[in-house]
Amino acid sequence: MKSKTGTVIRMIPKFNLCKNQGKGFTLVELLVVIAVIALLMAILLPAITKAKDQAYTVKCMANLHQFGLMYEGYCQTNDEYLPGGWNSGKMWMVDLMPYYQGENEVRVCPKARRLLQDVGSNAPGVFTAWGKYGNPNFLGGHVPTWSKEDMYGSYGVNGWAHNPPDVGVPAGDPDTYNIPATERTLYWRKTLSIKKQGEVPLMADAMWDGTTPDVGDTPPAMAIPPMGGEPWTFATSDMSKFCLPRHSGRLNMLFMDKSVRKIAIRKLWSFKWNTRWREQQQDWPDWIKALPAE
Repeated sequence: MKSKTGTVIRMIPKFNLCKNQGKGFTLVELLVVIAVIALLMAILLPAITKAKDQAYTVKCMANLHQFGLMYEGYCQTNDEYLPGGWNSGKMWMVDLMPYYQGENEVRVCPKARRLLQDVGSNAPGVFTAWGKYGNPNFLGGHVPTWSKEDMYGSYGVNGWAHNPPDVGVPAGDPDTYNIPATERTLYWRKTLSIKKQGEVPLMADAMWDGTTPDVGDTPPAMAIPPMGGEPWTFATSDMSKFCLPRHSGRLNMLFMDKSVRKIAIRKLWSFKWNTRWREQQQDWPDWIKALPAE
């Protein structure tokens, strides 16, 4: 096109910036995006869950390692003798309190934080913590003489790793235990007298604050439910209170040499719980056979 002066004028076509403004995703495009997100979640969620589980396991092992250092400090100031235990009038939670300064969370496995009174005292689970002592819903609000009110935790001590007096203190109290003459030599009383300390359990994941496994204890026939809610038919023996596959089918355990290891449930019977322990062949129930062997 030419102007009156003969200059060529070029026509620039109009471009509407808002021409495509109202166009959205089609249904097919939305479905594709949703499918991609779902696929990514399916891929990432197990990895996230596994990483979280591993972090909890590491934290649990760190807690037990701290208790190993506390026991070492206690024994160094008590001529290498271990704490007295139930019938001494104080339990490990009280004896070691000066070392952890009342930081209650160190007594708790991060995977087992659900308090027993919240699920019912007859229905603990793999991830249940015992306590709190003195809570109205826990053993009728009872506070054992060897503990303190509001104490809770999800670790238990090897009851044979103590130096108890033969007669309970205070004598005659229902929470104390006089030591029968036949059992007085079963205790690991002094650390210096223990030769293979890496084979002697000191503390581990447990459903109670401590117990004394017996060489005749057999594996529980049924697995404890993960979150409780069923009758407590699982805890058939003292050893059964340690049979908790909290960490990838295993439990964490602190040994007398202060090492912390992840232990398969069937390995519990192979350690030296007391001075006369002898491993016996066990008939493993199906639920333990399904767990890792090592």
